Amino acid sequence: MQADRRQPGEQLWLELPPMSESAPRRLLVFLHGAGSSPEAFVPIALAWQLKFPGATAAVVEALRPSSASAGKDWYDPAGASCGHAERVVEAAEEVARRLDALQAATGLAGSETVVVGFSQGATVALELARRAPGSAAIVVAYAGRLARPVRQGETVAPTIHLIHGELDSVVPTAHSERSYRHLRAAGTDVSLDIALDETHAIGQALVNLGTTRVLQTLFRGRSRKRLPFSYLRSETLQ
Repeated sequence: MQADRRQPGEQLWLELPPMSESAPRRLLVFLHGAGSSPEAFVPIALAWQLKFPGATAAVVEALRPSSASAGKDWYDPAGASCGHAERVVEAAEEVARRLDALQAATGLAGSETVVVGFSQGATVALELARRAPGSAAIVVAYAGRLARPVRQGETVAPTIHLIHGELDSVVPTAHSERSYRHLRAAGTDVSLDIALDETHAIGQALVNLGTTRVLQTLFRGRSRKRLPFSYLRSETLQ
C-alpha cells in the first residue's frame, strides 16, 4: 500500500455540487494530468457538468509533488521501465479508497459513477477499472495508456472510452491504440477515438466527444450506431 503523502490540511478532492436538483444524479470523478491540480482542472469538470447537470463532480488531487512544476503527479514518471506498473497500481489503490469515501458521502454507487482521467490520470483510471471494477461503471481515458499488459483470461467490467489527440507529442496515440487492442481482445466494452488535429490537451471538442460517448453508453443501443474505433476531425472551440 502507498503511504499517505499528504500534508496536514491538504485536500483529497475538490467537489462541485450539482447544477440541477431535478436532473439524474451521478458522480463524475476527474483525475488530472501530471504536474497539474484540481483547481486547474475545474473548467473541464464544469464543461462535463453542463452535459450532466445532476452530477456531483469531484476533481481528485494527485499524490506527490511534481518535480517539473508546482502541481502534483500521480506517480513518479522516472524510470518508466522499472517499477512503473507498481507505482500506477499504488495510485489506483489510493483513488479507489477516495472513491469509496466519495460514494459514501454522496450516497451514489459505482453503477452511477463515471471516472474521467487525463494523461497520468487516465493511466491511473484504466488501472482502477482493472483493480476495482465496482468503483465505476464507465471510464473515459484521455491520452492514457495501460500500465501493464492485459493478462490471459482477465476481464475488465467497466465500459472504457479511449480518446486521444492525433497530434499528441507527449503521449503518442500508439499507446491508446495498443490499449484498445488489448482490451478488445479481453472482451471489454471499449471504444477508441483518435481526434484529428488535436494535441495533448482537452478542449471543448474533446469534452463533447467524451460526454457523447458516455451518453451513448447510458442510453444503450449505441452498439448499432457507433464505431468502436474511429478517426474524427475536430476543432478546439475558444
